[in-house]
Amino acid sequence: MTSYISCACNRVPHSVDWGKNGLICFAACHAVAIYDPYISKIGKITNTLHQHKDRVNTVRWIKRRNSKIESELLSSSVDGTVIVWSKKNNFFNCSCIIEVKNIVTFSNCIYIYDQDFLNEETFSKLLICTGSVEGDLKIWFRDTHNNVKCLQTLTFNRKLPIEACFSFLPNTDLPLLAIGLENSTIELYITNFNTIEKLYFVKVQVLVGHEDWVRCMDFNYINDSILLASGSQDAMIRLWKISASNIEESNNELHQKKQIFIVNGSKYHITLESVLYGHEGWVYGIHWYPLQLDNKNRILRLLSCSLDKSMIIWEPDEITGIWSEKVRVGEVGGNSMGFYGCKFSGNGLNILAHGYQGSFHIWEYSNIIKNWIPKSVPSGHFAEVVDLCWDSNGRFLITASRDQTTRIHAFWKSEIEFWHEIGRPQIHGYDMSCLAMLTPYMFASGAEEKVVRIFVASAIFKNCLKKLVNVDDFKNMMADSASVPALGLTNKATFNNNITIENNTVNDFKSEDYIPPTEEELIQNTLWPELQKLYGHGYEIFSIAARHDGILLATACKSSSPEHSAILLWNTNTWTQVQKLISHQLTVTQMEFSPNDKYLLSVSRDRRWSLFEFKDDIYILIATSLKKDNLHTRIIWCCSWMHDSSFFATGSRDGKIGIWNVKFSDDKIIPITSLDVKNSVTALAFSLQNIQDFHILAIGFETGCIEIQKLKIIVNNFKWEKYIVYDSSQAHHLTVKRLKFRPQKKYSNTLQLASCGSDHIVKIHDINVFK
Repeated sequence: MTSYISCACNRVPHSVDWGKNGLICFAACHAVAIYDPYISKIGKITNTLHQHKDRVNTVRWIKRRNSKIESELLSSSVDGTVIVWSKKNNFFNCSCIIEVKNIVTFSNCIYIYDQDFLNEETFSKLLICTGSVEGDLKIWFRDTHNNVKCLQTLTFNRKLPIEACFSFLPNTDLPLLAIGLENSTIELYITNFNTIEKLYFVKVQVLVGHEDWVRCMDFNYINDSILLASGSQDAMIRLWKISASNIEESNNELHQKKQIFIVNGSKYHITLESVLYGHEGWVYGIHWYPLQLDNKNRILRLLSCSLDKSMIIWEPDEITGIWSEKVRVGEVGGNSMGFYGCKFSGNGLNILAHGYQGSFHIWEYSNIIKNWIPKSVPSGHFAEVVDLCWDSNGRFLITASRDQTTRIHAFWKSEIEFWHEIGRPQIHGYDMSCLAMLTPYMFASGAEEKVVRIFVASAIFKNCLKKLVNVDDFKNMMADSASVPALGLTNKATFNNNITIENNTVNDFKSEDYIPPTEEELIQNTLWPELQKLYGHGYEIFSIAARHDGILLATACKSSSPEHSAILLWNTNTWTQVQKLISHQLTVTQMEFSPNDKYLLSVSRDRRWSLFEFKDDIYILIATSLKKDNLHTRIIWCCSWMHDSSFFATGSRDGKIGIWNVKFSDDKIIPITSLDVKNSVTALAFSLQNIQDFHILAIGFETGCIEIQKLKIIVNNFKWEKYIVYDSSQAHHLTVKRLKFRPQKKYSNTLQLASCGSDHIVKIHDINVFK
């Protein structure tokens, strides 16, 4: 079971959708994530769906008629595939894969005949359109037996299609397709739709008016007409009305000139209803209000978002019918780059936008104050997550990513442990590479720079954590918070006497009163002050490790020579270098101190491991694996200690895991047992306690899968037992970078394993060791 999933949305338009079923689906690296916003206070990402082999570009629920809740979703990817995910037994499974062959830039779909699933083998008839970088648009049809075929390919004389949207002609079942092209026009295509075999889309009209690419479109039904809203990079939104010609003509002299087309003998005309100007940047998302008054009349309300960091709700005046801005929400300042998409919730009481850095922003309408207020939402890294580390008491998890941030995840107890992000202690100018906890409130981080930076917690973090776990062991408080100066990299301490919280307020605090921080609060108020910088390496920092007592810090950098492959040891009281350990010839990929701090283990790109023992206040090299006759023939990525410091494990690209005894006999340095798992091993973690004479070893692979093995040691006999395997949807779909078991004060039948990967995702898995 996965108790926590943290991930961000892909940095592309149309990668989020909010259905009438209450669920939000969004693109997360190569996967599709399902987010239920109504679980607890901020919602929860419940699962990830993985089948694509490259970045997911668009995700959308397949809308149903008559306000029925959605049971299928459509995703398209850079890998040239489009997938329909169908819900069966409360799980979404890949029901069909469309091979487009070229990079899919957008996709859309519509049910031709919408019916409930009669049985597991019956599907609703579905039209799907896909646009690719080749400049063509393909029309696909899925029948009731889930067979898919390409009906038609549209080309546009070397003009690239940017976006497409389906609807039905007013009062008919004839599909209407609107396509936005790179020449800033919208082309309308209609089919006479007698039979599927003869279905053929024909261009009937061209809508001209926008001065730049049309990036988003959405259809809406009103009376016996349909409204097409189009948003463009010219910062304008245009509303086009398509009506049957038998509707009474307007005598208004100011009425726009009509464009006419004829389908099956019926005449239709198109008028420009309105031009909405209020954004100052490219308009990337528009969405019509989903609720309707009755079968014919809908509530006219349009949501739009832009790169100007704002979302606007537009409504027509009841008397004049003139459209105007009614609500504007968004961000002011900061380093974000605006919004890439927006959606109304199914009940219309929430609006959502997703930003350049993968973050969600939700505003909820409050009937009490009659206004829109920001809501806390899940968050996550938007680039590869390279390292993670637990607080020594297991109260929070800190993660580091190539998105140039470190983040802190903690839980509050309502009915269950509910994890969320509570802090962003470092927002850096370099990609992060590693981190290590020194004390419960101090950590060291390394990035693609030659400096190791030390951070200490702020008063704001102390007060937030105190509410969650109700302990107060915070010592040597430096500052209330921190800030980064313009063009700077150092978190400067700031002091503000107004931030302090009285003890009685915290003691009287109840978990149901807790309000998780919003994205804006995380960015602006949760930085930790920087305590120290450590200089000494000649190249970018690659790995660090800290002793469990926090007295020593080991650091290593990228290297191609023995000189720069040395491990530097730092005293954390004086912040001076106390030792230089020379053994490896290439980059040290990981280091780990034994639980009793007697040994320091390091593994390297030179395919060797080295073991240092603490004697007479210094660490001395006591063993290193051989170059010849070595278990590992490829780079060793990872290592881990057993909880009693008696054995350690090493994992390599060659797919072998070795278990080694710290007491070596004579000159023989050979593993006491090994395991060949066939796949490249990139992460290892032993459990922090013995379970019924078993040692639990978690193994992370380059494929993204995670395997839990039980190792039983009886005298000199070693028995491996494969216990649990997490596939690429349950674990990660790209390389697993780090695994760590959560420290637990009390003995428990359930272990919690934190994992992070190159797929931008952080997960916490609950492992029942007695199931």
